[in-house]
This record gives sequence, structure tokens and C-alpha cells, in this order.
Amino acid sequence: MTKRKDGRWQQSVTGKDGKVRVVYGKTKAEVARRVAALREERVRGCTFEKVADEWWEKKEDRLEWNTAASYKTAYKRAVEWLGSERVNEVTPRDVANIIDDFADQGFARKTVSSHLMIIRQIFAYAVRRGYCDANPVRDITLPEGLSKKTVDPPTLEEIRIVKNSPDAPFGLFFLMGMYTGLRKGELLALEWEDVDLEARTIRVNKSVYHENNKPRIKKPKTEASVGVVPILNALLPILQRKKARGLVFPAPGGGYMSGNEFRKAIDEYRAATGVQATSHQFRHEYATMLFEADVPPAKMQALLRHAQLGTTMDVYRKMTERKVKQIHDEVLAVDVNV
Repeated sequence: MTKRKDGRWQQSVTGKDGKVRVVYGKTKAEVARRVAALREERVRGCTFEKVADEWWEKKEDRLEWNTAASYKTAYKRAVEWLGSERVNEVTPRDVANIIDDFADQGFARKTVSSHLMIIRQIFAYAVRRGYCDANPVRDITLPEGLSKKTVDPPTLEEIRIVKNSPDAPFGLFFLMGMYTGLRKGELLALEWEDVDLEARTIRVNKSVYHENNKPRIKKPKTEASVGVVPILNALLPILQRKKARGLVFPAPGGGYMSGNEFRKAIDEYRAATGVQATSHQFRHEYATMLFEADVPPAKMQALLRHAQLGTTMDVYRKMTERKVKQIHDEVLAVDVNV
């Protein structure tokens, strides 16, 4: 540590990227604290938020205004999702889970793709700067089946059929999706012991995903994904009648459903009922019921188990826009009687 002519102290520190940085301070103690912080950062790794902010500061000025506005939304969401994580500890599975959950909200393919692109760019920057050794997003692809526009809710006829066909092949799956808001993977992992009919609650603590058709269990990454949802009046008598042991939706031979077994069960239900809406469309219908019951956003977040309030607000905003349009359409023909 040396003293400069202007009275400040300085010390050189070699970063993880091999570059030498000079730390300045008014006192030796101040320089020592900053050096210690840099060395700890070198050992533990930078947070995603710090790297993302650094990337955005360099990126924003090089973008056209409209592009920057769209990028900023995705960048802010990425920071919400991964902000406190150390970039050198984030795994491909972490990112895939985040993208799957985001897609499950019904966003269009283009929207999901842009968010994945931004996360990929931030990690590419992190690799170039030496904050991590590899880009965990490099080989992540978009979930299959994404629409090219925002997913519409189920039709009124589909809702009626789902309500009236709990005994159809796989009928309980769609009914529970509509009345609990559980995601596809959460329903496939659900066990009857998680269903407490006396307390009228369902405990959500794990999820199924498929890797090369084989079912895999994942524990929720965020505390928000672990939760307890209420059993609504419309669902209670059906669960009382069907209550059993083991998995609520087991494979034909027992155990968790494979990807092919799940798709076959869906096809059989559609053939029997004519319902074409997807499971996350019925999760959307659950959110719609909460919205129309005037459940405030913070409580909706807890019931939908969104990690970030911003995700809930996206859903809430879309419903508000739809409601406003409906009201506008209803009053277009209003006129003054003279």
C-alpha cells in the first residue's frame, strides 16, 4: 500500500480475470476494507445483480430507444429472478426452471425467447469478464409448445366440461388445475398425503419435470414456490370421494408418469371430452377467479406461488386490460335518449 501525492492511499489487486485493479481510499483502513471486499468477491464470485447492472450500463447506450425499452423489461426481470445468486454457482437447471416457470404463465414465445436471450447475454458477458468460467445458458432451449401470442383462457364451454367431468379419464387433473392453480409438474408430483381434507389445504413442496421422457423430481428453488393452497368448496366433495393413498396422478404401472404417459393421458381426456385447453390455461383460469373475486395482488402472489410480485402484476395487468376492453365493448352502443 502506498500513499499518493494527493494524500490518498492506494493498493493494486489482481482480479479473477487476471486484470490489475487499483483501489483508492482516504485512509489505510478504508483501502484495506475495499481490498478485503474484492478478495472475498474473488473467492465467492459476483452476484448476478452486480454483473447484470454492469452489463446493462455498457449495453444500454448502444441500443435504439425501442429496443432498449424492451431489453430493460427482460433485464429487470432477470435481476428479480437471479439477483442474489452468485454467477459462478448458477446451473443450467436453475435457468431452465426459471424459463419453464415464466413460460407457464402463458407468455408468448417471443416474450419468453427475449428473456432467455437477455439472461444468455448477461452470462456471456460474465464469462468474458472472468466472473464465471462457463455460460450455463448456452445450451438452454425454449420450452416446447409455446404459442406465438399470449395464451387465451379456456372457453366457457371447456370450463363447463371440466367442472362436470371429474370422472372422465384424467378429469381430476384439469379440475384440480382450475381450482388450485397448481402447475402441471406440481400436480404430477402431488401425493394424497399432501391433501388435508380436514384443514382444507393442499401442500405444494415438489414438482415433476421430464428429462428424455423420464420423470425427475425437483424441489422448489424459491420459498415462494413452496406453499399451501386452499381447497375450494367446488372441489372439496370430489376430493373427499376420490381420496386414496400414494400419488394423486400415478403412472399406469405406479410411480411418476413419464412424458409419454402424461401426453397419452391428456390425449385420452381430450378424446373423451373435446377439451383442447392446456393445463396452464386452467391455471390462468384460477388466477382469473382470484382477480374477479377482488383478491389483491400480494395475496394472489401467495396463492399462485410466484417468486416475484412483478410476475403476479404482469398477470394482473393483462386481466385488467381485458376487463377494461370488455367494459368498453359493452358501452359502445350507449347513447342519450332524446
